[in-house]
Amino acid sequence: MYTKEQILGILGRAYEDSRCILLGEQCGGGREKPNKMLERYAKATGGHYPAIMGIDLACYGLQLPQMGVGSDEWNEIIAQLTDYAEKGGIITASSHLANPIPDPEARAFCRGKFGGAEAWEEMLTEGTELNKIIKEELIIDGKFLKELDDKGIPVLWRPLHEANGGWFWFCARSHKEMEWIDPEYLRRFWRYIYNLYVNEMGMKNLIWVYGPNVSQNTPEGTRDVLYYYPGDDVVDILGVDWYTSRKNEINYPGHSYDRIMSKGKICAVTEFGPNGALRAAKDCGRDVQEKLFNSLDMIDLMKSYIKQGLKISYVLTWAGSCGAVHFIGKGEEALADPFCIDLERLGKMYN
Repeated sequence: MYTKEQILGILGRAYEDSRCILLGEQCGGGREKPNKMLERYAKATGGHYPAIMGIDLACYGLQLPQMGVGSDEWNEIIAQLTDYAEKGGIITASSHLANPIPDPEARAFCRGKFGGAEAWEEMLTEGTELNKIIKEELIIDGKFLKELDDKGIPVLWRPLHEANGGWFWFCARSHKEMEWIDPEYLRRFWRYIYNLYVNEMGMKNLIWVYGPNVSQNTPEGTRDVLYYYPGDDVVDILGVDWYTSRKNEINYPGHSYDRIMSKGKICAVTEFGPNGALRAAKDCGRDVQEKLFNSLDMIDLMKSYIKQGLKISYVLTWAGSCGAVHFIGKGEEALADPFCIDLERLGKMYN
């Protein structure tokens, strides 16, 4: 099992090495168990396991508030994550937090209209009704992370991901009909979470990852990738969520990944997958997706941008048709390339 310092060292070495990149994958929604994702990944790649495992704590993942703190299912997932970490795997976590003002028209708990400055002020004011609602979920997430923390398991913790967009309630605007909020509210929210977890709950092994989105052509729109950057003192790693249509969404040189790199910290692709015309419908099958965009295409894309001057420590493919290796295909061929660092290669390289 790696310590927090060792993981930062590993990612730092990979970031500076143009010959390799760590590969990870996100567990699916619906409370998918970590071991199920690992088994599927191994089947799709000829026996390889990802160097990094992604989990989501909320509606697109483990659904911790509905699962229940300390339940049998909760304990089973903690045990599987512990086993993975003990084998040298690195864990990253996000949370699609539920909207404190539920929107009946939203397609998921993490979406829908939230409100402007007044709503944000209330939520960030200790003891108000909105504050009690969001704090309750944050504490549930925190208890899960604290169990891993107490075992000495570091977690790449990525709160408020894609908040420079306009599709989650905690984004710069919660809906395309809403106005863009002052980014200071998002910075305050980040620091609120940081204070709760580090100072109040005493977590020592979280690695804080800032992860905006680099899509430039979404209906909801996006702001600059550093729009809500909360400060060097509360961020360890920066990354981008990148769903590609092969239209240079990462925009180097421009105002996206190069802007992320300008902070002088380790950087990564914190979510990745095909998008638009490159993403087949869920029921089309892998054969169709392989022709549009597959794992070999992903690796070639990363190599091409590294040759242009980008530094990338790791890439996390998202779940299902949004980028999972088993869906986009050619996983065995991609993982045969020594450029790709899986769990086994990670151990050999850094132990």
